[in-house]
Amino acid sequence: MTQKMATSSIIETRFKHLFIDLKAVKKIMAEKSEPSNKNDIVIDRELLTVEKQARRAKQINKQIEQDYLDSTLDDLHRTLEQQLVDELKNTNNLYQKILGIDAVIPEMLDLLAVKACTISRLEALAVKIPWLYKDLLKMVNSPKYQRIDSHGKILSANTLRVALSFFGVENLKMVIPFLIVRRCLPLITDPYPRIKHRIWEQTIATAMASKNLASFNSVDENQAFTLGMFQVLGKIAVIKLYFKLFDQVQIDAMKQAHDRLQHKPHGALAKLEPSGEFLNILIDKYAAPSLARLITHMDLRRLPIHNAAQQLAEQQSVDELTGLSRVVKQATGYAQYRILKNHSLISLEEANEYLRVFSLPLGALEVLKTIDVRSLDLK
Repeated sequence: MTQKMATSSIIETRFKHLFIDLKAVKKIMAEKSEPSNKNDIVIDRELLTVEKQARRAKQINKQIEQDYLDSTLDDLHRTLEQQLVDELKNTNNLYQKILGIDAVIPEMLDLLAVKACTISRLEALAVKIPWLYKDLLKMVNSPKYQRIDSHGKILSANTLRVALSFFGVENLKMVIPFLIVRRCLPLITDPYPRIKHRIWEQTIATAMASKNLASFNSVDENQAFTLGMFQVLGKIAVIKLYFKLFDQVQIDAMKQAHDRLQHKPHGALAKLEPSGEFLNILIDKYAAPSLARLITHMDLRRLPIHNAAQQLAEQQSVDELTGLSRVVKQATGYAQYRILKNHSLISLEEANEYLRVFSLPLGALEVLKTIDVRSLDLK
């Protein structure tokens, strides 16, 4: 493995650890950076033989118990993964029930992609989406986006049409995908409550980087932003299913152990918690293919992003990709770098090595450094 690829692998792994737990990844990095001193001498009192034996026995028993818990968790995960694969095959259920994407959304996205798009035409579709009115008004009336007239008076939007007009068609090309994905975010991911924040952090950063990289690759900005925003949908689907199925499989297994009077398995099952490490394995295996199926299911006619989503699912390197898929792949890498940098989890030397993997166009890095990857750049 070349130095460049080795660094890339290390950074990707670090990002996955961050995705689950910031404190854990900082601890791992601290342990690796601490120099080992073989000359350290630890002075301890001499233990009695019986005390040594007792301590050793305690360690052995503890390891046996942990091995049993790990084996029980492995069995649970095998059952869970089989069910997860079956659930992911049902794209319609994944689209409607797990992610909750409204049937009219593709039509709205297609309308936003054409020059003939108007506020009145958007309003006719928006009224068919129950949550959109409330979310749009909340966003447009927030301190960040509220308008002020020439007399210093705050202008409030109180109707759907006014909210749409305040944003305008060009901004709505970003706002609508933004609100769609935000509504899909998982709510409960215990014992990893920060997962939804990490997803959102990654989503905004990737979308904004995609939008700004589009012109360097002669790609439509709207297509780049939308796929950059939607690239996380497969990941969200896997995450939602994992936590949902973990509870179901655990409860079913505990009930079965109870009915069979299997006290030890029942006790072990009761102690199990979702595994961040296994969740990352599932994301690596199933998120990208699931995204491709979800985008294909949308059947977008005016916003051709399904081919690029399919290419991303094939896990090719940046140099093997072209056009839109290349842009989003580059944006994904850059977003991960910026997020790690924001959390002080990547050195300058590592960053330079990592970013070389993504073959960013000449001048692109200078532009990307100037953008805010934590919020939309609305005009």
